[in-house]
Amino acid sequence: MFLPIEFTGWVVARRESQLRQPPRRGTLCRVESTSLGADSDSRFTARLRLDPIGPAMAADLWLVQGDDEVWPWYGTEKPSLEQARQRAKLMGDAWRFHGVHKWMAYDRVSSEVVGRGGLSRPPVDDDWGQIDEFLPAEPWVRTAYEIRRPFIAHANWLEIGWALRRKFWGRGYAAEIGRAGLAFAFDVLQAQAVVSCTVRHNLRSRAVMERIGMQYAGEIRSRGMAGAAGGERDDAPFAVCVLLRSDWGGAAARRRRPING
Repeated sequence: MFLPIEFTGWVVARRESQLRQPPRRGTLCRVESTSLGADSDSRFTARLRLDPIGPAMAADLWLVQGDDEVWPWYGTEKPSLEQARQRAKLMGDAWRFHGVHKWMAYDRVSSEVVGRGGLSRPPVDDDWGQIDEFLPAEPWVRTAYEIRRPFIAHANWLEIGWALRRKFWGRGYAAEIGRAGLAFAFDVLQAQAVVSCTVRHNLRSRAVMERIGMQYAGEIRSRGMAGAAGGERDDAPFAVCVLLRSDWGGAAARRRRPING
């Protein structure tokens, strides 16, 4: 499934966990320009602090994926806090063993939860195998990552995605997270490609993919929500966008170009 239910948070529990968190080290990510360092936990964009998700952030994750405008994109039932805990643990394990997964996105000034997003190593399975036809016919496409925990994953290409609380829609935050993810993928992890998948009718997310320089490649079929009337289906259509490492420089240059240039 290409849109796993990555659950949300509870305000009181989030506030308690926030008070317990020590100040974080980080690297400022100026997505218009330079690469990111790989030696710190947090990353920063102009407005956001991006923290690797782990078990301590389950309540914050629940806050995002339990948003009434978010969870219907991922399934037929609102996720529980316990599901959020399980998902946050899996994400923490992926950071530990794969060196990458999703971030929680916080407002840099207020520390309010904005959303979650970033990268992950897709599992080597039949669903993700459909992506092969959109990638170059080269051996790196099918190479598995050397550490096979918590699951067998692809080594050389990554998935990127995002989900924002409804109050933050339409303000450019998804693109901000997406650009930071692409910089991390290509400049730090040295990925060969980044892909993004969303259900066909999710036009907002598709617009973000194109805005950050990804190119529409085609469609695949997997379990997901097939529109308001379609419900959840095993063969829901997913739009796929791709950005290759060889095109990364050009995409970055276009992002830096003045609007009136």
